[in-house]
Amino acid sequence: MSHEMRADHSQPFLLPPSMEDWVPPDHPVRFIRDFVAALDLKALGFRERPSEVGRPHYANDLLLSVWLYGYMERIRSARKLEHACRTHMPLIWLTGMHYPDHNTLWRFWSAHGKALRGVLRQSVLLARQLGLVGMVVHALDGTKIAVQSSPRSALHRSDLEKLHAAIEESIAAMEAAVEAEGACEEPSSTLPDALQEAHARRAAIAEGLAQLDAHGQKHLMPGETDARMMQQANRTAWALNAQAVVDDAHGIVVGADVTNEAADFGQLGPMLDVVEEMAGATAHTTVADAVYRSAHQEIQAHEQGRGVLVPEHGRDKDNGTPYHRSQFEYDAEQDRYTCPEGQVLEYTHTKPASGNKPEARIYRCRACKHCPVRSHCTTNKTGRTLRRDAYEEFRAQQRAHRETPEAKALMRRRKAIVEPLFGHIKENMGFRRWSARGLANATVQWSMLCLAVNLKKIYARWKEQNGPNRPLPPSPRLAQRRSHAMHPLMRPTFRQRAHPA
Repeated sequence: MSHEMRADHSQPFLLPPSMEDWVPPDHPVRFIRDFVAALDLKALGFRERPSEVGRPHYANDLLLSVWLYGYMERIRSARKLEHACRTHMPLIWLTGMHYPDHNTLWRFWSAHGKALRGVLRQSVLLARQLGLVGMVVHALDGTKIAVQSSPRSALHRSDLEKLHAAIEESIAAMEAAVEAEGACEEPSSTLPDALQEAHARRAAIAEGLAQLDAHGQKHLMPGETDARMMQQANRTAWALNAQAVVDDAHGIVVGADVTNEAADFGQLGPMLDVVEEMAGATAHTTVADAVYRSAHQEIQAHEQGRGVLVPEHGRDKDNGTPYHRSQFEYDAEQDRYTCPEGQVLEYTHTKPASGNKPEARIYRCRACKHCPVRSHCTTNKTGRTLRRDAYEEFRAQQRAHRETPEAKALMRRRKAIVEPLFGHIKENMGFRRWSARGLANATVQWSMLCLAVNLKKIYARWKEQNGPNRPLPPSPRLAQRRSHAMHPLMRPTFRQRAHPA
């Protein structure tokens, strides 16, 4: 006789089943519930909606819990979340058998973008409270993520101008043909279909050029006006630039933002400000890639007491070449440079400041024309030229600092700190394209992705060290809404209540 288990759908229950039995005591959904319960949602900016008549609305903590658990489980669509609230047992437990629809979920998302970014800050503060953030070394980097619109719908000024010229020529030819035909035959009261289509195309082209003029751009994506053409995986795509700062201790994301600037140059200072806002301070040393190199922002960080370490560009590195810039000696008294061959580079003129580049003094060698090593020194027809500005001494100090063994080790380690975050989000979490339109919505979505990463690490650490029967320690910065002494994350779990010691 075969002993097999099958579902008995007619089995009656002697006592009603308890919802606490639906998920294990160490399930992440319980952690999400207690994390949200510890937040002061009103202080974070979640709007309360008092109502005395009609059907009660869904509470902010319930909807926030659904979104957080959805992002942790790769469910990022409002419609898929609506479906999961009816079929996914942890979400059924989390919502208490309430079933918010996709419109309710999306309205909550769109109305509380700034508040959702505040939740990311609370996760960083909680991680610091738990000792998961060392604040010794931070690593900064960015990644390009494509927008959801098709590149075929993009507007390009050069293409539109060529099309406009061609359609004008075509319309002129067709109108001449119509006039010649009308002189021989009885004129028609309507234009030919081909000419009407040409006029419609001309109007569409003119509208596209008007949109480009209104935004002051040569390239524009209708419906995604914040997007820019960026280099992504050896190809050009319409994308936004997602920035992140990761702590070295346990990989906690301590800063996240999104910009539509294609280049990372200029993002060092703003991202340090983001970290200070979220974590309360910056690390002892923040390591960035060479593309973030900006003497102006590095000096500002130094003046503010923020330690930064940015390697030199490949073109600026001294790779042992005898005629690298660092081999030229500067004489401050005579205000001139001397090259390794003993030739003098005299001051010629001052170049005014432009953009982030300060005013600079230009020095040029007059003996390059007959120098035997000219081909190894410069390709400039006017002679070897050096530029010296107010940042020169700071660059020399930074260059000497980068040559220390400690700095070299940190620069080598930068990739291992921050780049796994992008690989995890793109591969493990399956996020390769923005599903929200606009820079503001993309910023919220990136914050939620980084928040999900932080919550997973906090939960894994708690489960590894404390076990399911010992909840997280209290966080005074989070426990603002509760008046009693016990922090929500300190409440006994279901197993503890059922089996007290």
